[in-house]
Amino acid sequence: MAKPQSFYLVCLAFSLVFNLLLIFKLYVGREWELSWSRRAAEEAEYVAAISCSGHGKAYLDGLTLDGKEPVCECSSCYGGPHCSEFLPGCAADAGSGDPLFLEPFWMQHASKSALVVAGWHRMSYTSADQSYISAELERHIRKLHAIVGNAVTGGRYIVFGCWLNPTSQCCSSCTVFP
Repeated sequence: MAKPQSFYLVCLAFSLVFNLLLIFKLYVGREWELSWSRRAAEEAEYVAAISCSGHGKAYLDGLTLDGKEPVCECSSCYGGPHCSEFLPGCAADAGSGDPLFLEPFWMQHASKSALVVAGWHRMSYTSADQSYISAELERHIRKLHAIVGNAVTGGRYIVFGCWLNPTSQCCSSCTVFP
């Protein structure tokens, strides 16, 4: 008679633990769900799906129509609302260094190259150690130059230039000085 009773106790204990986990997920689990990053990804996907005839792109932070819908920003020699109109007499600048030829590769690898950065991410111009460049970024810059072999970084300072504020940590120049 002890066996069935212990079996029922184990089932009761399991049921209680399982129900507590479900209640915990119901009331506390929402805090673990993505919120702003999920919305940011959905907005980026929406804008990326805007068709610009293969001769332009719409950007989430780009031009808008009446402050609402993002519009196509056309490549050189194309115009119109969807970049489908070829502009005759247009001179293409082959020496500009614009890396648009890499675009198909990055579009194929969109999920591996996507970045989501919160607007408040590293808003200060300095880090905790009062430097203008993070130790991790400096380490990666030195590693990159060592792999490529285009600069000697040992015993040198890294001078890092960025846009107006560090929120958009986009490198405008990265030079190694003695």
